[in-house]
Amino acid sequence: MRTNRRDFLRLASRLTLSGPALAWLGACSPRPQAAAVAAGSELAGFDGVALAELVRKGEVTPLELLDDALRRIDAVNPQIAAVLPDLFDVEIARVRAAGPRGTGPLSGVPVLLKNLIPYKDARITSGSRLEARRIEQLGRPVDEQNHELVDAMQRTGMIIAGITNSPEFGLIDSTEPVLHGPTRNPWSLEHTTGGSSGGSAAAVAAGVVPLAHANDGGGSIRIPASHCGLFGLKPTRAREAGNVAAGDGAILAISSNLCVSRSVRDSAAFLASVERSDNPELPPVGFVTGPSKERRRIAVVLHSLEGTAPEPEVETGALAAARLCEELGHRVETVEPPFDGPAFIDAFIGFWAGGAAQIVDSVPELLGPEASPESYLEPWTLGLAELANSRGVEQCVLTALQVFSEVARAVDGLFESHDLLLSPTLRTPPFRIGDHDPTVDFDTLLPRVIDVVGYTPIHNAVGTPAMSMPLHWTESGLPVGVQIAAARGGERTLFELAYELEEARPWRDRRPPVSAT
Repeated sequence: MRTNRRDFLRLASRLTLSGPALAWLGACSPRPQAAAVAAGSELAGFDGVALAELVRKGEVTPLELLDDALRRIDAVNPQIAAVLPDLFDVEIARVRAAGPRGTGPLSGVPVLLKNLIPYKDARITSGSRLEARRIEQLGRPVDEQNHELVDAMQRTGMIIAGITNSPEFGLIDSTEPVLHGPTRNPWSLEHTTGGSSGGSAAAVAAGVVPLAHANDGGGSIRIPASHCGLFGLKPTRAREAGNVAAGDGAILAISSNLCVSRSVRDSAAFLASVERSDNPELPPVGFVTGPSKERRRIAVVLHSLEGTAPEPEVETGALAAARLCEELGHRVETVEPPFDGPAFIDAFIGFWAGGAAQIVDSVPELLGPEASPESYLEPWTLGLAELANSRGVEQCVLTALQVFSEVARAVDGLFESHDLLLSPTLRTPPFRIGDHDPTVDFDTLLPRVIDVVGYTPIHNAVGTPAMSMPLHWTESGLPVGVQIAAARGGERTLFELAYELEEARPWRDRRPPVSAT
């Protein structure tokens, strides 16, 4: 089984207000005084849904919101390097903000787009010197069409205000690409934002925009959400626009697109804006606007897929979240994973490496027979490719098909007796920039990555929805996320619990040291 590079990268990136729409906004939006808004008071305390309501009521225009976001970028981006201004002409955004807008719960709201999704109006480099060189040769952006998710975002009225930093092809858990340099965490500039949606997470955490696009092939929404103190949900496979629904390759379409946000309802609104309506196996979720009275059965897993205990401050956060769920009336019990975790991780790494091998193989085809992969790709990407070639790329894919199918059956069995699965999002708090730099020796770096990312990939492999919630901070002030997952199609259940936990342990007013607010 072999896909071409473009198909692989597309899989990797997959990653009139009606009465009901007005009800969504009216039911869950604070109503600031118009005079305060007109006087130019801070808008940073508003989430995206609240800003959309201001637009709908005529108290602020999308162009004013866009210009406000651009000012925030100017204020904080020199410190965190979250937004890549050279990739996008903001005049395009200004024209769109001043023109007709769509009809969604985030209409008129400026958002950012990750540098890892096809978007014809930007020079998307995927964080790689390979793509930058292709753009240079072509004299134009690589992509001539948008990803379907981008079209859905714009159709429902979101205003794309810029492009955010990403590691090379999203292949590692820290945003430190050689091409664009590292993005720094607003909570501590010496620490990582995570990856691969680290630029988006840093921008939202620093208050540039209330939410930003992200995608997730092994944890790339949930990892940076954990590191940056945000909410991030990876949806069910085939839930959102542009995701693979069925067919022989569907099980290998491990990536999903959604966003990172400061509020639960912004992610819920984003999903309502971009979810598919043509998948008979996944009826639309709609806009989930609050908690449920239903009490859930929650399974807790503390050890990583490698069987390693989380670091103490991470364990403290996970146990505190479990106790909070119990205090709220949910039934909580500790369980053991019903599958071989180390075998799964080995198969997942092989599959991940197979994608890197496809990229390496494409270099002569894309840039000419004299082009050397070593000149255009990072050591991490080259090391993954070498690992896949040593096993056989086709064998990596076949092994992944078998193992992912077996693990999916085991996870389905777990969700027959439990509604939700709670664990740490990552095994450690945010690590320092440089620890997962893609130029670190591959044999040193691989075990570091596997050690930290010990909880998230399972939900990509089996297609289940999972969210990271910012319910804990370390003694030194770094965020630590808690992951909660549901059975396929269970986004409503996740959002309902998320609203409940957000109310019980509010985080939205916490601001990092580097903030535009």
